[in-house]
Amino acid sequence: MAINFEPIFSGMQNGPEKIKENFDKLANVQDWNVTKVTITPANGWGGNGTWIKIRLGNITINVFDVSFISPKLDSVPYSVQVAAQPSGFPSWRRIGVFSNEHAGDMVFFADQGKMNITNFGSTSLTSGQHFDVHDVWIEVA
Repeated sequence: MAINFEPIFSGMQNGPEKIKENFDKLANVQDWNVTKVTITPANGWGGNGTWIKIRLGNITINVFDVSFISPKLDSVPYSVQVAAQPSGFPSWRRIGVFSNEHAGDMVFFADQGKMNITNFGSTSLTSGQHFDVHDVWIEVA
């Protein structure tokens, strides 16, 4: 069976130029910057991490990488504030939480100035337990 490429290539006098125009719409690589935001644990939680925003024209690549270390909690509510929400962090973002000590379906999210972990699956936490939150997402303005 022979494939007829004529319909594909006919009228493509400006093919490469049009392709470049589309890429130029996505990102102007001359217009870029990197912003690094340190995540500050709260309420006795320890740990460290960053939210890095790499902006290329109208595209922003977000890299979120934080490890939280628990304080001793005798009574764990459903939702626990673990850090302050940095300015501009999206409230719609929901991220899974990884922990060797807790195999539940924990979720990390930010809302009303707080960064929270929900659904620990236990009633208490011993000091020093690790909770890792890692995510990458892209936003187009």
